Amino acid sequence: MSKYGVPFRSMVVTGGFRQRTQLENLERGVDVLIATPGRFMFVIKEGFLKLQNLKCAVLDEVDILYNDDDFEVALQGLINSSPVTTQYLFVTATLPVDVCNKLIEVFPDCEVIMGPGVHRTSARLEEILIDCSGEDGTEKTPETAFLNKKSALLQLVEQSAVSKTIIFCNKIETCRKVENVLKRFDRKGTLVRVLPFHAALAQESRLANMNEFMNPSRPEEESLFLVCTDRASRGIDFAGVDHVVLFDFPRDPSEYVRRVGRTARGARGKGKAFIFAVGKQVYLARKIMERNEKGHPLHDVPFAYEQMG
Repeated sequence: MSKYGVPFRSMVVTGGFRQRTQLENLERGVDVLIATPGRFMFVIKEGFLKLQNLKCAVLDEVDILYNDDDFEVALQGLINSSPVTTQYLFVTATLPVDVCNKLIEVFPDCEVIMGPGVHRTSARLEEILIDCSGEDGTEKTPETAFLNKKSALLQLVEQSAVSKTIIFCNKIETCRKVENVLKRFDRKGTLVRVLPFHAALAQESRLANMNEFMNPSRPEEESLFLVCTDRASRGIDFAGVDHVVLFDFPRDPSEYVRRVGRTARGARGKGKAFIFAVGKQVYLARKIMERNEKGHPLHDVPFAYEQMG
């Protein structure tokens, strides 16, 4: 916004970049500061940032922030350092009841607003459940489950070649196995480009892979596969993703909504989500998909009201 003429100064303060440069820029003054919690608390504690004029604090992905053991202390530090007139906005696409209740404990007069359609999957998303449990009577182990999912993935790759696919796994170890499966499928590397995105990679490699995946001017005949953990399920606005594959069923149903929400984005976006499920996950997946089809949010948030228009 400031780039196109709105008169304000903004900057980013995060880990992974030169601390000294960030602090020097901070000393010049800033209207909008975007920060990760760790670096934010550092600049507060060391006296580089004063909040006496703070008008508004926006905390994005608040359900994940509450998973951090230090977050509640950091939040209290923010409140103590800010004027009593500061407005707090807590933003999330999925709001579990326990997180909602914690926020209400700290801010008893807060209002919970759910925009129509915001907390639901897109109407233009096609969800396809693939039961990878195996036939009755066959041995059920993590190894056989992986082999069944591997077969389903290769069948999908062969049958419907598309430009961009995101594959979600629960563990880095599984990401690497899936990467190897795809590389063996196309040993010459002419049809498939595999781009890993997880914590075992250096930040530079992750950013390079992300930039390549999002690059609009690459060869059309090449299929890109971003193989990732939930690092890529939040906060990244992917354009033109055709397919999302839930190779592993998410541990938390909230992550289901976030993962499948990486496709069918925007006003006219369309996409398909392929959900690989094993055993009891099949029943759970059907229940989630039923709620999505009816347009119900995954979490029934207490005290919430819809903001129309």
